[in-house]
Amino acid sequence: MLNPKIIIPLRPRSVAELQRLLLDTEEKADLIEVWLDGIKELDEEKIKNISQLVTKPLIVNLKNKSEGGTSRFGDKKRIEILKLAAKVGVDFVDADLNLPVALLRDLKKSCTQTKMILSFHDFEKTPKIERLQKMTEKAFRLDADVVKIATFTKSWDDCTPIFQISWELAKAKKNFLTMGMGKHGEPTRVITPLIGGLGMFAPLDKKDATAAGQLTVAELREWWGAFN
Repeated sequence: MLNPKIIIPLRPRSVAELQRLLLDTEEKADLIEVWLDGIKELDEEKIKNISQLVTKPLIVNLKNKSEGGTSRFGDKKRIEILKLAAKVGVDFVDADLNLPVALLRDLKKSCTQTKMILSFHDFEKTPKIERLQKMTEKAFRLDADVVKIATFTKSWDDCTPIFQISWELAKAKKNFLTMGMGKHGEPTRVITPLIGGLGMFAPLDKKDATAAGQLTVAELREWWGAFN
C-alpha cells in the first residue's frame, strides 16, 4: 500500500493563533509546516514554544516577499532565526536555495539534529529540465537533506519537467518535494508523492492555501485513495 504524507501549512500571526489552528489541523496531518514570517519578535523561547506545541514532525520556514512570504528581515537575520529553530530541535528548516552559499553552509552546520530543506521557486514559469537538474545538483552540493522544487505551470505540458526531475530524484534515492503551482500543476501534487516524494502540502480549506493550485487534504486523500 502506498502511504504518501500530508503536510498541512499554517501561517499564524502569533503563537496563540498557532495553538488554535493546531486544534483543527494537527490530527489530520502527517507533518505540519509553520510559516514564521507572520509572528512578531521571534526569539529562541518563542520558537521553542512553537516546537513544543506541534506534536507531528515540524517544518519551519521564514520567507520574504520574493519567496511568497511577508518577512522584512534580511537574509542573514532570517538564517539566524532558522538556526535558532535548528537549535531547539525542529524536524526540518526550509531555506531558499538562492540565498548566499555562505549563509546556507552556516545554517547546515547548525542542523545537527534537524534536516535542511533547500527550496527553489519560480513563480513565473516552469524552467526546462536542465535548469531543474542544476538546481537540485546545487542543493545536494550544499548538503541539503531534502530538495524542494516549486514552479508555476502555464499549461499541462509544464508538468513534464516536474515529473521528469521527480523520477530522476527517486531513482537516485534522494529526498524531494516537487510540485507545480497553479491550476495546471495539480496533477504533480497528486503524483510526485506517489513516486517517492516526501509528501505534499495541502490545507484543510482552499481559503487557507499558501500557494496557487494547492489541493485540500480531502481532495488529495480522495485522489490517493484511487491508487490504492
